Amino acid sequence: MPPQETKGYETAYGVTVPTRQLRQEKIEVGTCNVFEIGLEKFIRRIVKELDLHLEKEVSFNLNERAMLFEWNRVFEVEKVYSTCLGISERHYKCHSYIHRPNSGLTYFILEETNKRTWSFLPEFNFHVIVFCYYDKERKNVTKVEVQYDQLSFLLCCLGLAQFNRWMIANIVTPLACIWMRMYKLTGAVHPVTFLLQVMMVTIAIYWYSKSEESSTIA
Repeated sequence: MPPQETKGYETAYGVTVPTRQLRQEKIEVGTCNVFEIGLEKFIRRIVKELDLHLEKEVSFNLNERAMLFEWNRVFEVEKVYSTCLGISERHYKCHSYIHRPNSGLTYFILEETNKRTWSFLPEFNFHVIVFCYYDKERKNVTKVEVQYDQLSFLLCCLGLAQFNRWMIANIVTPLACIWMRMYKLTGAVHPVTFLLQVMMVTIAIYWYSKSEESSTIA
């Protein structure tokens, strides 16, 4: 079992809560030093750490973009998807998790290190949250939900993440701060005035695009 499930847990306030009492309160928090290469090995290791097991069927929700219902299909899709994105290996490490035994739920914060097929593709780390539901009687995993920022992940795959961060930090954020200061100076910071600004900008962009079309046709 992971460290915090075999001994007392020391809270942020320096109070040590015995594991038995912590389980009665149905929340356990701590680290889980599990590191594996490949999703299948990682999942099998995680459920073993929690004394759970996998059956053939599962409800697997991948970021609301895919719904799978068999573990074999989950592992197959992950391998093909990784290959298509130029990922040769995925190293998974569990940094922390929260376990709710009374609810049959545990969820993890994972760090995913993606090794690339070709040297010109950048390697990158990514963080993922995984919610794992299990049958408390049979101790088998019944449902898994994976949540992550898919746009940022694809930008990392394409090597555009650094450029996107530079644009946000050096162009978008400073302009937004200038607009905020000017907006505050009006003394009319309110949802209605904000919506009016959005409408005015939208109308201005629309008329500008129309004028550009007219000039092109002429």
